[in-house]
Amino acid sequence: MSLIAAKIAITPTLMWAVSAAARRWGSLVGGVLSGLPLTSAPISIYLTVEQGERFAAEAAIGSVEGLGAVTLCYLAYALCAPRMGAVASIGLALAAFVLGGSVLHGLVRPGLWLATAIDLPAMALVVALCRRRAASGVSARRPPRWDMPARLAAATTLVLLVSTLAPLLGPGLSGVLAPIPIISWPLIVFARLQDGVGASLDVVRGSAQGAFGVLAFYIVVHATLGAMDPVLAYTLSIAVSAACVLPWLLAHRNLRAA
Repeated sequence: MSLIAAKIAITPTLMWAVSAAARRWGSLVGGVLSGLPLTSAPISIYLTVEQGERFAAEAAIGSVEGLGAVTLCYLAYALCAPRMGAVASIGLALAAFVLGGSVLHGLVRPGLWLATAIDLPAMALVVALCRRRAASGVSARRPPRWDMPARLAAATTLVLLVSTLAPLLGPGLSGVLAPIPIISWPLIVFARLQDGVGASLDVVRGSAQGAFGVLAFYIVVHATLGAMDPVLAYTLSIAVSAACVLPWLLAHRNLRAA
């Protein structure tokens, strides 16, 4: 019961913090923060507590494979969004995620290091395609009253579904489900509806930048979980993840200052 309460409390709190940051500092910063393992890290911790360290360490491999599917859906959206409507581009992006997950986990099963070799250039390509807008910044529009509750409900519902179903699916498929961008996609959708294509691409760009931190998190989790105290393993994993994302945030700050 305490774990369920933690899931219900932590997820909307993180979603609120990222949404508030996006409103305060712009869609790109919101995207970077949403790309951090803000929900995948808690899911991994839940798996460790509920299923054991070995299960969570093996799930980390599936998560790196799943991250490739996430990056593929970002890539599909980056290509489709400037040319299609919101429903078509979002639908095709989500279809790309399902296809990518099916291929990478169901057919190819590249393993940790080959999946990493696939993820890195794909994430860099997404960042390059989503060129930063010169006027990328804070939206001047006041969001409707339902905006924040809808974001919190979407993220909380998704994380509960993933963490509930994951133990029934085994470590591989559980890992693939863990990096589903349950914070990024509500931000992308709402940015598209409220501020247009450019704002949504800012979120995608930031999410791809944050994905470098997610990738680092899972690599360190797989390498350390079981080899050291789990608290220390997760502390180290989160620290390495943050170190990978910090340069993107500093670069954005410098660009805004310039």
